[in-house]
Amino acid sequence: MRKASINHLPPVTDRPVLEIWNAYENQWEVMATATKLRFRSIPWPMLTPVSSPDMLLPIYIAAFILNPQHSQGKSRKDRLREALLRWHPDRFEAKWLKKVVEEERDSVQEGVGCVVRALNDLLSAEGTFAA
Repeated sequence: MRKASINHLPPVTDRPVLEIWNAYENQWEVMATATKLRFRSIPWPMLTPVSSPDMLLPIYIAAFILNPQHSQGKSRKDRLREALLRWHPDRFEAKWLKKVVEEERDSVQEGVGCVVRALNDLLSAEGTFAA
């Protein structure tokens, strides 16, 4: 698992978390009608914009997915499971990757892998802490 370094810290945002969450959810709907996608048009599960897979660190993904300011009726495990369904590599590839411009497909696939690994690690940790 990669660790955050000063070179990979995302910029600070002043936007409220709920606003960012709603934009994230909305972007999935926008993608459904898009004919071409780029790395930056993917709604990465982060509080700040993402420009490369190196920015998709587990601590930042957790800060977004598990943030208490959205999805308040759902448990942490439920949030993680829902995110894993959305980001599952086979499902993502079948539904979205064909729309990604060729020169950015490898970066998007790498980014999806980063997200899935982080979510799996977080879900495993939830099981450990629940015992």
